[in-house]
Amino acid sequence: AIIGVFFIFGYMTKYRELIALKAQGMDINNLFIVILIAGLFISIFTFVFQETVMVWAQARMTKHKMTKIDKRPSPVEAKRYNFFYYGENNWIYYIKGFNPKDSTLNNVMLYKVDENRRIIKRIDAKGAKFIGYWQFNNATVREFDTLDNEQIYHYTILDMPELKEKPVDFSRTPKPVEEMNFIELSQFVKKRLRAGEDVAKENVELNYRFSFPFITLILLLLCLPISIVLRRGGIAIGLGISIVLAFVYWGFIQSCRAYGYTGIMNPVLSAWLPNIIFIIAGIISILSIRR
Repeated sequence: AIIGVFFIFGYMTKYRELIALKAQGMDINNLFIVILIAGLFISIFTFVFQETVMVWAQARMTKHKMTKIDKRPSPVEAKRYNFFYYGENNWIYYIKGFNPKDSTLNNVMLYKVDENRRIIKRIDAKGAKFIGYWQFNNATVREFDTLDNEQIYHYTILDMPELKEKPVDFSRTPKPVEEMNFIELSQFVKKRLRAGEDVAKENVELNYRFSFPFITLILLLLCLPISIVLRRGGIAIGLGISIVLAFVYWGFIQSCRAYGYTGIMNPVLSAWLPNIIFIIAGIISILSIRR
């Protein structure tokens, strides 16, 4: 899109077509508006495409590599060991062994946290089996009040029908961030926040999902004024400028993401700062041309 802008307006500037349009009383800003509207539609399409086709394709590629190339069993059929699972209603599981064939858990610990991420209940069990609900054996339950006083209960058999998780939930290994759409990623971030986990990287990626599609629109905003002031060698120079701007923009984005990952920069700011700066630069360019 950026290269196309330089080609079109480069030719129009070279052959004085813009001057002819102005002589007919046409406002050059109307051309800008049409192109920027097209850029907006491209940005919307990019967002929809990345949240549907791209995440689906990434998941398919990962599955194909695992089952066809690496010859590993499907995650649904494979046993899992030593993993955390963030469940519903603020339950956090640590499971040392899970067998999907008989829906059993071995050496499992459960934590329930409140809205302040404080542990209010802990369950340690030798094992558990799903019989329409989770039934734990040889379980020890610890309950904590607001003063951290502890009450301990021991059960040979402990039924927990209030747990919403099913064996199939534990069969699925957590998706990589690249395979989550923004809804799944948002829910993942909320779960880990409730568990008191560090989600700086995931928060940056969540905000980046919204900021990334606007790159095309913002570069159009920045390049349109430049494209109409280039005369001699305009197309070649415009091509060079577009490549340089794209590299500078991308480098700035990656730098801000890195700062966001480490917690140096706010996740929202790290995702949107490059866009904000380039939008301001684009507006200044357009205003300077109008003068």
